[in-house]
Amino acid sequence: MIEEYKNEHALFVNALGKSLKSSYDVKARSELENVLVYTKEDKVIGFMQYTKIYETAEILYIVVDERYRNLGIGSEFIDYLSRDLDVQKIILEVRVSNEEAISFYQKNGFIKLRPIKNYYSDGEDALAMEKKCNI
Repeated sequence: MIEEYKNEHALFVNALGKSLKSSYDVKARSELENVLVYTKEDKVIGFMQYTKIYETAEILYIVVDERYRNLGIGSEFIDYLSRDLDVQKIILEVRVSNEEAISFYQKNGFIKLRPIKNYYSDGEDALAMEKKCNI
């Protein structure tokens, strides 16, 4: 079940965030960044961090516990943005080496826009992607 992040979720979200290639602390996010969590039996098994400015949402992170991947949780997060936040488009950047994520986003209606050179702190390029939502 998708729900809004609460402070009691921090420990679980930060544990999931360790899978990212950078240090992650949910409490260090900016005031413009929102977090949704996916819970199962009162346990956080995934989260999505995003911003929404006017009609555009930008996904910053989608992380799902390895044991619960390929069950549609990531797709549910994307559907939530499209449906419940009333956005016209969703944008994101993904590591060019993350073929699994790129494939996932394409299956969820995202198109490749352009590469972004040296986007990540380790020098890796990113791929900008976008999904147009039903208006």
